[in-house]
Amino acid sequence: MAQNLPIRFQELLNLTNLGVNQAAISFAFTTMESEKFICVRDTTIEPACIVIVDLESPLDPPLRLPTAADAALMSPKEKIIALRAGQQIQIFNIVQKQRLKVHQFPEQIVFWKWASPSVLALVTATAVYHWSLEDNQPTKFFDRHQNLASCQIINYRVDKALKWGALIGLAAKEQNKFIGTIQLYSSEKKVSQVIEGHMAAFANYRLDGGSTSTLFCFASKTDTASKLFIFEVSRSDPNAAGFQKKNPDIHFPPEAVGDFPVAMQISEKYNIIYMITKFGYIFLFDLNSGATIYWNRISADVIFTTALHSQTDGIIGICLLYTSPSPRD
Repeated sequence: MAQNLPIRFQELLNLTNLGVNQAAISFAFTTMESEKFICVRDTTIEPACIVIVDLESPLDPPLRLPTAADAALMSPKEKIIALRAGQQIQIFNIVQKQRLKVHQFPEQIVFWKWASPSVLALVTATAVYHWSLEDNQPTKFFDRHQNLASCQIINYRVDKALKWGALIGLAAKEQNKFIGTIQLYSSEKKVSQVIEGHMAAFANYRLDGGSTSTLFCFASKTDTASKLFIFEVSRSDPNAAGFQKKNPDIHFPPEAVGDFPVAMQISEKYNIIYMITKFGYIFLFDLNSGATIYWNRISADVIFTTALHSQTDGIIGICLLYTSPSPRD
């Protein structure tokens, strides 16, 4: 029966087998901005170091860089690393051993992420900034909405054109319940919309006639309903027929009380939305219709970071094990 599954599960590597300390494999110390690199900040040894695993050469020993940085992010495409120590950010080219940028930020950074291979996104208590490698300093993209003031920021998503941003926050409610809040921002309209939701992503979708639609997808789980929303935020041809909004139900299993979405990636090749939940379930939805294609529990541990795997148009994620489900042709 396994050969009939629409997805294949594969463990790519075990980080501990590469000498990565188990205690450092967590949301606070481990980042994966793309399928190319895993970056681990190991503070269990002296001196502390950054461990960089090259996923294109997973059998090679990881690169270890001694550093006192509080956080580190590898670029999604190149061997460029961003280091943060306090409010100072430095960006280095590892191959050339050259510092590219340095900036002393005036505010405390509560979350950061590469918005693109050349743009670093920085989130403070009051605003979201973008820092292009072509610019000397970050520029404000938008102000944070007050509804996210009490939230822990867990993700930030942008469309490919960097015209839309979605800031995602999580706040504890009661009895291990978490409320998700998303601030959707349009740089062209200079307006924000606050949405109740736990995770989100953007996708480019080809419409009939050849024009392209930018879709915004988000998942929400409340006490009364669990929903997936897919709607259009812009399209290349304003005169073309747009994408029709979809908002299907998400059917969580009865035993998944307290579960909620924690990750979302979208394959534009297969038009599939991948959604991972806190309890380790994976859901596959059709991007066009919103229909559920497949769901199953793939991990008993929290999968705390994910990325799209371009070679297979699947999804990769890190928990205690490192797995890579990918769609079958």
